[in-house]
Amino acid sequence: TKGKPKMANSLFVIFLALILAYVLSEIFRFFKLPRVIGQILAGILLGIPVIKSMFFTEEISSAFDFITNIGIILLFFFVGLEINLNQFRKNFKESSLIAVFNTIIPLVAGFIAGKFLFGFNNITSLIIGISLSVSSQAISLDILEEIKLLKSKIGNLIVTAGTVDDVFELLLISVILIVFSSAAFGQATLQRLVFDVVVFVFVIIVFRVSLVPFALKIFEKDKSQSTLFMGALIIVLLMSYIADVLGIGSLIGALIAGILVRHTLLTGADRKPWRKNELSHSMHIISFGFLIPLFFVNVGLKTSLDAISSNFPLVFVLIVIDIVGTLAGTIIGVMLSKGTFNEGMIVGLGVLPKGDTELVIATLALKSGLIDSSIFTVIIAVALFCTFIAPIVFRLLVRSYTEVKKSNFLEN
Repeated sequence: TKGKPKMANSLFVIFLALILAYVLSEIFRFFKLPRVIGQILAGILLGIPVIKSMFFTEEISSAFDFITNIGIILLFFFVGLEINLNQFRKNFKESSLIAVFNTIIPLVAGFIAGKFLFGFNNITSLIIGISLSVSSQAISLDILEEIKLLKSKIGNLIVTAGTVDDVFELLLISVILIVFSSAAFGQATLQRLVFDVVVFVFVIIVFRVSLVPFALKIFEKDKSQSTLFMGALIIVLLMSYIADVLGIGSLIGALIAGILVRHTLLTGADRKPWRKNELSHSMHIISFGFLIPLFFVNVGLKTSLDAISSNFPLVFVLIVIDIVGTLAGTIIGVMLSKGTFNEGMIVGLGVLPKGDTELVIATLALKSGLIDSSIFTVIIAVALFCTFIAPIVFRLLVRSYTEVKKSNFLEN
């Protein structure tokens, strides 16, 4: 039948994307660099016009988009599962100051540069600013774990600052999704927005108080890890759908679903932390072993190398804003908390790499028609550069910082 060749082609393209993403990510891992760079480069290679025309039909591209959309939802659910609200009690003041300054400075500077230096409209400038303001500490945590400094003051600051950053990113994504919705429908009023938010808050309360605990109790009856995973999928898809219908955004729904499931499993008389760990493990495997690599490949597919060279001044300016703004904001936050300049530099480099959030924002903006492919490519280029350079300098600074600490200890 006609459908069989299409299915065969789709399977081969997914196979090709995964194997190329794996090989390139392992090469980068060998050199102690983030795997995500290799996965995006896999997409850039597959996106070369000659290669892309050979493998990617309209149907396959649509299938790719659908798979990656599911991947993003599961990613945000996983992030919600891992958000530990109790971390706010540790180093809360320092972490909050760091998160505020290293978010606001690049956001405002990016918006001003986009609006007044390059003449973009308000929405495009806002997306650029938000993309520069988000960060990911996961890469740096791997380095700290490798050199046994994860439990140090620097490690604690990066962990807690990253936790607070997650909340700021949640608020930023909420804002950008509302902007998307307003731009798409135009007639949305403040009253309707407030009504939708109130309804969504009511939905969250219902989920927290009754629906999530009741559902998890049912799905846990046979003590099966696969059944619990399926139950979690049902919860996250339902919450994502409701949030999407209300104009809040499916990703916000997924993130909150993760937080609610975590809270239900870790609190109360029936707390079951091992079940939360099992669920996190299952979600991590399916997301980071299959769906998220395809998302990064899809990001690479949408990246145009020609757009980088033709927009080099913009790329350069945004890289400077990203690095200087993040480092300056972090140093200010650390020093206001009576830390040292060097500690501020290390923590700043620790949260400088770009993670999934920035790429998700850029992808959503591209799909919504709020930015064109050239701006999308610029954002990706900035993310790749910062994600590539930050771990290298971070590793050197941390080792230097450790040696100084040891030297001072021996002298004393």
